[in-house]
Amino acid sequence: MALSPEFSLRIITKKFIDGLEGDEKTFFYELCGKENLNFEDFEHNFAMLEAAYGSLRKYKQFIDTDTGKFFLNKFSLVDPHLEKHEAVIKSLYDKYIFQILALIQGNVTKAGIEEKLKGFTAFLNKQLTDCERGFVFTLNYDLLAEAILLEDIGSSKITDFCSPTGKFKGSDIQKYDFDPALNEDKFGEDYSSAKVELHHLHGSLSLFYDHSRNKTIKFKNEDILINGIYKKIHEENWPLYPAIITGGGKSFKVTEYPFEFYYRNLKDNSTYGKFNKLFIVGYSFRDEHVNELVKRWITSVEDYSKGLLIVDFKNDENARTGFRKMVQKELHLSKPIPDSCFEFGGVNAIHDIEGAKRKPSKKNK
Repeated sequence: MALSPEFSLRIITKKFIDGLEGDEKTFFYELCGKENLNFEDFEHNFAMLEAAYGSLRKYKQFIDTDTGKFFLNKFSLVDPHLEKHEAVIKSLYDKYIFQILALIQGNVTKAGIEEKLKGFTAFLNKQLTDCERGFVFTLNYDLLAEAILLEDIGSSKITDFCSPTGKFKGSDIQKYDFDPALNEDKFGEDYSSAKVELHHLHGSLSLFYDHSRNKTIKFKNEDILINGIYKKIHEENWPLYPAIITGGGKSFKVTEYPFEFYYRNLKDNSTYGKFNKLFIVGYSFRDEHVNELVKRWITSVEDYSKGLLIVDFKNDENARTGFRKMVQKELHLSKPIPDSCFEFGGVNAIHDIEGAKRKPSKKNK
């Protein structure tokens, strides 16, 4: 939303629904319930679709086994031919996810960043240049963080844990395998020589599962656009699928690779107070796993109010009060968070803070 109103969840959902026709549109309305269709939160709608798709796939896998075939025969049940059912649900599933990703993909541009995020990019650049080590954890699918970091910090100082491993099979497109072990060759053990670590907690537009190799891979943004990779996946059945977390089932997905790696790094850094400043920008506090790790950091430092800044945009005092209470509730804090920990002037109003000290370890007491 900071870059384009096209990012509005209402617009994303409306464009998807408007693109459906006939029985697909009727079924989607029936699945979500017309009265429950949520134009403000595409994840709510997507979770309904995802649940139907997941249940169908699991039952189909059972029916396709010897036990499943025995079950049908033993109880004189008709083969439901679930591959036809799966094809319909998968078509809706793919349309939704690829439309969302394609819409976001086209809206993150250097010109837009320079025009609308000048204050934020200057702040981020200074913080990550001056600090000993910086960690960027993003929940967005877009490549905004990469665009800013690569431009201002430089690729030689940043690791996203992906390394070049040749061309993607049957193409001239350079692929990059997600492989933290390969990154140790460049940045040393524990990536300690990397100035900045970038973690996409919910995946990104450039990350894909390569089913043919059982690997997570990355393509450069320009290669995705020039070669129409999303279209090839959808229409030419490339053995790839976007590596992102959306909709329901976050608890299950955060245990999968590469998400487990990202979350584990955030957990390790939060639990032991490894960073003295925590800037939270434009986060809705709806991911219980992230919320838990924010609270871990709060309890790992001596006075978190000196090292926490939550940045959002709220120009109404009632909205600000409601947001503060919501954050306290979602983080399960017994006391209100000090007002000094909030900045409601939007992303470009972000500012520096003093920093908190790590609590001494028990063995040193």
